[in-house]
Amino acid sequence: MADNEEQTSGLFTCMACQVAFRSGEGQRNHYRSDWHRYNLKRKVADLPPITLAQFDQKLQVNQTKTDEKKAEQEAFSGECEACRKTFGTQGSFNSHIQSKKHKEAVAKAASRPQKTVKETDDEKAATTVNLVVDENMSDGEVNEIIDKRISEAVRLAETDCLFCTHKSDTFEDTMAHMTKVHSFFIPDIEYLSDLRGLIKYLGEKISVGNVCLYCNGKGRAIRSLEAVRAHMLDKGHCKIAYESDEDAMEVVDFYDFSSSYPQGYDPENPDVDAELAQLTNDIQLNEDEMELILPSGARIGHRSLQRYYKQSFKPDDSRDSVLINKLITQYTDDFGYESLRSNTGRHAQYMVTDGRNGAPTKRDAFAEIRHREDFKMKTGMQANNQKHFRLQILQ
Repeated sequence: MADNEEQTSGLFTCMACQVAFRSGEGQRNHYRSDWHRYNLKRKVADLPPITLAQFDQKLQVNQTKTDEKKAEQEAFSGECEACRKTFGTQGSFNSHIQSKKHKEAVAKAASRPQKTVKETDDEKAATTVNLVVDENMSDGEVNEIIDKRISEAVRLAETDCLFCTHKSDTFEDTMAHMTKVHSFFIPDIEYLSDLRGLIKYLGEKISVGNVCLYCNGKGRAIRSLEAVRAHMLDKGHCKIAYESDEDAMEVVDFYDFSSSYPQGYDPENPDVDAELAQLTNDIQLNEDEMELILPSGARIGHRSLQRYYKQSFKPDDSRDSVLINKLITQYTDDFGYESLRSNTGRHAQYMVTDGRNGAPTKRDAFAEIRHREDFKMKTGMQANNQKHFRLQILQ
């Protein structure tokens, strides 16, 4: 019916914007405009429509505010040193300053010991050294860059913590701090011969080489002492890499394993090595791979079978009388050997007996079986320590 009115009047209207068009094409173009969409939203909110001039004015005001905000963002540059963050607007910077996380970071930074000016300058000089080696560089240039890095790098003293900026009064206090705070431990410490030398080597590895103690050069490169410490604290790498043979050989110079050698063993004597190799070859592994057979015939079992090795069994008695008694007991107690009876006479006898005259009667055999079953029942009741018994009711 509305179509008939439009065709009759020759006008195409938009009820949301309260405008009319002389052609359908103009009406369709109007439906695609931002002005029409804006008036539709106002209509949903029960607000009156606005004219095209008012809509253009609003667009111009919004564009002006956007340009001013963008210019303000480009002009403002805020930085928080405690949190190590930068901000592009004054509002975001103010919100960060009032946040709880920022206040905690400021309090934490204030509790840390302040670095001297000399240390700060040394660290800046260490960070400015470029250790990037180009493929076109010669060996002399590469060695020169490495020597420059080593000479200008910050070196940790024996009273400095390897993993944080804490500085102790003595070397023992430093070791206690790293053990308690960072859970630092030294593998095979009972064989360690040069503790101070090991800590000094690890400190130069961190400060000069900027290498994580556990990653040991694997993964991405790290460029500064602070980055190495942050990496080890975040990843839980406050420990020495000691699992592979290459990692263990790196710190073997600080250990002395001579106390673990066999008596009379001389590492520099080749005859001793040959003798040990011969002894090793004489040792055999059992078929089940759970025992070692020594040249003397002694057997060394696995620790998982310790409970079985502690068992004490009664030794086997090989006397003839004992063997005969076992055979008699085995065959006379088993009713499966009824066919072994001799039924040729009035009194049937067993072919295998216990030496008595005549065979036991059925009455005696039944009484003996009953006596055994009663004994089993009595023993079972005494050994049953279950306090309560409840029948399972199947639903």
